[in-house]
Amino acid sequence: MRPPPPSLEMQILSAMEEVIFSASYPELQILYISPSVETLTGYPIEYFTDHRDAWRDLIHFDDRSIVELALTTLNVDGKIRVRYRIHTKDKQTKFVQCQGRLIRNEAGEILRFDGVVADISELLSLQDLIKNESVEIKELLLENNILFNGSQDSMFLVEVMKNGDFVIRRINAAYEKSTGITQSFIQGKTPIVLLGEELGKPVIKNYQNALKAKATISYEESIPMPAGTKIWTTVLTPIEVDGKFKFIVGASKDITEQKRAENALKESNERYALILEVSSDGWFDWDLVNDTVIYSRRWWLEFGNDEKPDNVPISYWKSLIHPDDLEWVSEFLENIMFSQRETFEFSFQMKKRKGNFAHVLSRCYIQRDASGNKIRMVGSNSDLTETKKIEYTLRKAKEMAEAANMAKGNFLANMSHEIRTPLNGIIGFTELLLHSSLTEEQKEYLRSIFLSGKSLLSLVNQILDFSKIDSGKMELEFISTDLNDLVQSTVDLFQISAASKAIPLNLLLDQSLPQFVSLDPLRLRQVLSNLIGNAIKFTHEGKVDVSVKPINQTGNIIDIEFAVSDTGIGIDPNSQTKLFDSFSQADTSITRKYGGTGLGLTITSELVHKMNSHLRLESELGKGSTFSFVLSLQVNSSGSVSSNLFEEKQTIPDESVIVENNLIQNDILIVEDNDLNKKLLSKMLLKRYPNIKLRYANDGADAVHQFQEKNPDLIFMDVQMPVMDGYTATIEIRKLEKGSNKKTPIVALTAGAFFSVKDTAMESGMNDFLTKPISAADLYSTLEKWLSSSRV
Repeated sequence: MRPPPPSLEMQILSAMEEVIFSASYPELQILYISPSVETLTGYPIEYFTDHRDAWRDLIHFDDRSIVELALTTLNVDGKIRVRYRIHTKDKQTKFVQCQGRLIRNEAGEILRFDGVVADISELLSLQDLIKNESVEIKELLLENNILFNGSQDSMFLVEVMKNGDFVIRRINAAYEKSTGITQSFIQGKTPIVLLGEELGKPVIKNYQNALKAKATISYEESIPMPAGTKIWTTVLTPIEVDGKFKFIVGASKDITEQKRAENALKESNERYALILEVSSDGWFDWDLVNDTVIYSRRWWLEFGNDEKPDNVPISYWKSLIHPDDLEWVSEFLENIMFSQRETFEFSFQMKKRKGNFAHVLSRCYIQRDASGNKIRMVGSNSDLTETKKIEYTLRKAKEMAEAANMAKGNFLANMSHEIRTPLNGIIGFTELLLHSSLTEEQKEYLRSIFLSGKSLLSLVNQILDFSKIDSGKMELEFISTDLNDLVQSTVDLFQISAASKAIPLNLLLDQSLPQFVSLDPLRLRQVLSNLIGNAIKFTHEGKVDVSVKPINQTGNIIDIEFAVSDTGIGIDPNSQTKLFDSFSQADTSITRKYGGTGLGLTITSELVHKMNSHLRLESELGKGSTFSFVLSLQVNSSGSVSSNLFEEKQTIPDESVIVENNLIQNDILIVEDNDLNKKLLSKMLLKRYPNIKLRYANDGADAVHQFQEKNPDLIFMDVQMPVMDGYTATIEIRKLEKGSNKKTPIVALTAGAFFSVKDTAMESGMNDFLTKPISAADLYSTLEKWLSSSRV
């Protein structure tokens, strides 16, 4: 059964003749009283809830001591039942009975005093009531021992002597415990005898005030006692017997800890106010109802005028906002007022007292009333002017550093490209010359030129990689790759160089390795190649081991350790710290003996870091070194092998005699913006195919134009050119071929060996891919593949 709605509860309470009430304790402030009180007394509910002692004023003067004495039993019994007379608003006298009890929580702490007052005028006569209540008073006085000893408050009973002295008759156990004074010691003493004249006189004065008031009074006092000096709140109630006040009942509550807490809070508030005063932040309190603001002294000194900082119209604050910020700040605050946000912050410019503008950060909190209406906005203002200046300086410095870094990167990239182009010519023309009839001495010279060009090209590529890593432009390209095939093919590249030094190069592949994983095969090969190459270079006897093994697997993610170990010269512990620094080696004598730029391990370490790993080193001087790293890779069900990802380049020149092929007489279009590359490619083609017809285009747009004039049989297309690049030109040519059964073969020419470049070339519509420097053998096999009778 659901509880009745509030309206029904009010109807029931209104219909009851008895008055239901709830009051705080011990203050006895009315918290709630039912509507029937107006029927009983003639006064409305507000009369009792708004005036603390209104209910006391209604009690008949002769019966007030009866009520007060009955109330003193609450701490003992937890309930009361008392009859007394009241005066109504229309001057009637009614007899009422009040029954009530203390409401406590689970810990036994008093929450409030609830009760019922009923009109019993028709049940009892005045004489019976007075007689009965006199008997009850005597009984209560006789049972004061129960009253005192059952209370948790420190209670005492004082007898008022005929000569005006006050003699302490009884104290309860709580009084003895809290003060350290026993009943036998205090009984029969006056305050002067007990405390001395200086402390006793104020006590007597309080007793006299209670008699003079003829009602309960309360006050705070602090009296030294054997148990220590404490702060008390004391309630005194005079007791009337036979028309005279003969006793005073007192109850004292120890509020020492409460006072300490209040003082601590006061000190904290004062300290916080002082902190706010001396801090750089100024605070404000905006009354949203009256649209006035109170500002702190700190704020007013910076932004105020000569008036007082109290109740300042909000329009003054708005007048200080910079014109550039006024519109958006007004709109922002308007949106805040319509939202449910309580805390927010915003930054804007505000005019200071001196006329200059400051960047200000306002942190605000909106307070609401019980109905949820916004009534106040409080907050602080921080001057961010210096911070903004620092931010601006740092931002400009960062931009300058980034611009310098970008300029450096662009310079290295451009220089690498500019150096690579003539190098490709040197390597290509050297290889082309080696195909001609030469003496053995001449061939030896040319072989040295070829190998020197290859070494220089490798160095340029390292510098370009370092530039990309240093500028943060290097991105990994993850492809599902056959791991065993990738590692095996990488190790195979070094078998000849290892065999030339009579050093076994061993590959240890764990049988439990997955076949396909997602990684950047080009960069992993670059890391392994560098580590294997260094291991062979610095090992004179012994062996080099390359091991790959799984460490841990969770789901489809596997941790794989790659390690390259050698029995070479090893690295001194003091030199290991600078091993991964740019352009440095463990010992300068190493550079003289073994060569190298010192960039290899730097690039390797950075690449491993880009793969979310760390290159570890274990080395002992004279015994060898082990470089290792662990990669977390995703296991796949299929992928590519290395032969489909890389175009392997020979490291020695092809010296075979070029045999002419007079059968191929096709029209070939060379699209190349560099004259040297164009000339090299032409010489290589005409040396084997003297009957072909060559046409040239300087950029992609020129290539499309020439294709429109006459379709060639084959196109060699450089991918990086001005005006229009090779990818775009290929797309345009494929558009022109739409609807035709014949597609002109297009072979991409690029200086980069990235498989992503190859993929982009294939996606744009190209058919094949050659990287510079182009070897004659690769060029001829590619041309004949696409110009064979089956493809023409």
